Amino acid sequence: MRIRRAVPNDATAIWAIHTRAIRETASSHYPPESVAAWSGRTTPETYVEPIEARVVLVAEDDDGRIAGFAQLHPVEGVVEGCYVDPDFARAGVGRALMAALEDAARERGRSALLLHASQNAVPFYRALGWTPESGARHELAPGAWLDCVIMTKRIAGAPAA
Repeated sequence: MRIRRAVPNDATAIWAIHTRAIRETASSHYPPESVAAWSGRTTPETYVEPIEARVVLVAEDDDGRIAGFAQLHPVEGVVEGCYVDPDFARAGVGRALMAALEDAARERGRSALLLHASQNAVPFYRALGWTPESGARHELAPGAWLDCVIMTKRIAGAPAA
């Protein structure tokens, strides 16, 4: 598995992973109307601008298949997402992506990060040293809500070797 910067040609694969992860993984913690609204908010084209303007990393297997992605807003220090293809769940993909994203943030002078974790992802982020701070509720569509946990992590120090 290798981690690399995403390129615009990765947008369709990123979209597919994002959509599939929400529908198959997050659906265990959210009602169907929330899952439908959340997974239906994007198209492949929505990922092109973040790929060009933010830090978007992909994890790629030996065959070149994208197994997951993570996105950082480097100026604000906000992790905007980390999603793993369900076929690669519990294989260290998310952990590798988050380590690389934290290194990218350190390289840009960040000493702390913030994210809004979906309910299903809270144990994953806790295991990586993130601290829950408070709850948040996002309206995805009329009557469709996404309850999250705002989490923070100090990342002071040099990037990992």
